[in-house]
Amino acid sequence: MPLNLKELIESSDGPDEFWSRLAELLSGSWGFSQLLVIQKSGDGVRLLGKSTSGRIESVPSVVRQAVVSAKGEEGRQIEVEGKSWSIVPVEGPAGSVFHLVGELQEGIADGGEQLKLMAEAAIAAFHARLRAERQAESHEQLSKVLDIGLLVGEAPHFDEAAIRLCNEVAHQLGAMRVSLGWKRNERIRLVATNHGGRIRNDTEMAGSLSRAMEEVLLHDTEVGCPALSEDVISQQHKSYSESQGNSHLLSMPLRSNSGVTGALTIEHPNEDEPVGQEQVDALRVVLDLIGPHMNELYRRTGWIVFRMWRNVRRFAGGLLGYRHTGWKLAGTMLVLLFMVSCLVRATHKVKAPFILKAQSSAILTAPFAGYIERVHKQVGEHVKQGELLVELDKRELLLQRAELISQRDRERSDARRYEAEGKLADMRLAQLGAEQAESKLRIVDYRLSRTEIRAPFDAVIVEGDLIERLASPTQAGEMLLRVVQVSGAYADLQVDERDVHFLEAGMKGKLAFTSRPDERFSVRMDTFEPVAVVEESGTDFRMRVAVTGESQDWWRPGMTGTCKIKAGHRSLAWIWLHRSWEFIRMKLWF
Repeated sequence: MPLNLKELIESSDGPDEFWSRLAELLSGSWGFSQLLVIQKSGDGVRLLGKSTSGRIESVPSVVRQAVVSAKGEEGRQIEVEGKSWSIVPVEGPAGSVFHLVGELQEGIADGGEQLKLMAEAAIAAFHARLRAERQAESHEQLSKVLDIGLLVGEAPHFDEAAIRLCNEVAHQLGAMRVSLGWKRNERIRLVATNHGGRIRNDTEMAGSLSRAMEEVLLHDTEVGCPALSEDVISQQHKSYSESQGNSHLLSMPLRSNSGVTGALTIEHPNEDEPVGQEQVDALRVVLDLIGPHMNELYRRTGWIVFRMWRNVRRFAGGLLGYRHTGWKLAGTMLVLLFMVSCLVRATHKVKAPFILKAQSSAILTAPFAGYIERVHKQVGEHVKQGELLVELDKRELLLQRAELISQRDRERSDARRYEAEGKLADMRLAQLGAEQAESKLRIVDYRLSRTEIRAPFDAVIVEGDLIERLASPTQAGEMLLRVVQVSGAYADLQVDERDVHFLEAGMKGKLAFTSRPDERFSVRMDTFEPVAVVEESGTDFRMRVAVTGESQDWWRPGMTGTCKIKAGHRSLAWIWLHRSWEFIRMKLWF
């Protein structure tokens, strides 16, 4: 029977099948009634493979003892009870030695050196094939590792990198679901799954899965269901698996320089096989490779306040311990802040709203009934003292004046004529009529002078839009314009009754208008009203402060803002907490 070594090497699925098929082929080719492949194991032997007719029980003890005591590489032939047994040592990979033990048929000579060379060549070729297959699998796993690492490394943000990781692992392992959890405040929160969509951590399923991932955080190693090791507790994995129809689970840690930062959980249906050890090893390499990069992306994710807080917590973790670092750091900072605030003194400022008021104001009214003829200035304009503002219609007064002048001249002419005629009584009456006309003329002249309404002082027109009232009638005493004097304006403060005892005349401060909060103006405390004003918001005292600088053109009486008066120096703790302390004292009455 020809020996087909090529078929033997290429078709054997594993070492057990190879040894048995090798024994069968050599037995038929070299005239053995039975052939066994044996290896020394301690004080005994271990059967690796045998021909179809071979049985380890049929090997005499003398032959076995010869295999155990064999030291050289030379073959031996032993006669036992009329049967001839051949022992051929064969060298394997890495210096290992195997023994071909066979019972020779009658009349068949021992193959000797040729049998040994043929067996060694077959063994070497088979192990070379196994090494090539392992290298091919290693290259394939390395390719997968590089693919996942490149996909995750190209992601610019943490969320995108997390989704890519879950999708790629689910695709390569054929998983039902792959979820990624990240450590936040010593707990695991879900951040991504291969299903995509918005992750909710407030559901019962998400809570159960997070608790399972926390077992990875506890043991710092892989945790699965079925359990990977008896030393690793996987109770939460078992509970989650039962809730999902006894699915297979495998959770693996993601590590960085600061330890375990996340966990990746892979789920397979119950009817599928669990993840193999080779896949676990390859996935461990992937996660160890991308773990630091994922942690760096997470540090750069979120609002700047959150990023700063994470950096501070990481720095303080080495000082305060790894458990509840955030609470310890916050408590320490509060204590230090309180101690510093008790020692540092600052200016205590009383804050109060104000209303800008003018020192002088005037209401310009119509001097008599008439009509508005012309308006020279409008509301909001600055005017100088004596500047013309409004003109009233004077045509009727001019007619009255002309008539009175004519009447006066006529009466004077009549008086001279009566004097020439010697009519003294008529002359006197005419003179009286001329005086009466002169008096009325002076009244008309006065009214004519009042038709021009002028500014009584430098001021701003704050009320009285007369443009739409041109040629309209006015009544005597009717308000036409209201002007106020901006220079010398003062602020009327509304000081809370809890702060009024801190203020004294002469104190200085600054105020800012609501319309222009970026500008500050210096003020000086002047006087205050001794009687409080009760309003819905509380009880206030009215206090007047004078602006020490120059008045601005844009100031208008009635403007509001906030004023802060310097009321001495106090500690920061007193400034921040005195209101709360006063409230507690009033409530507890001590």
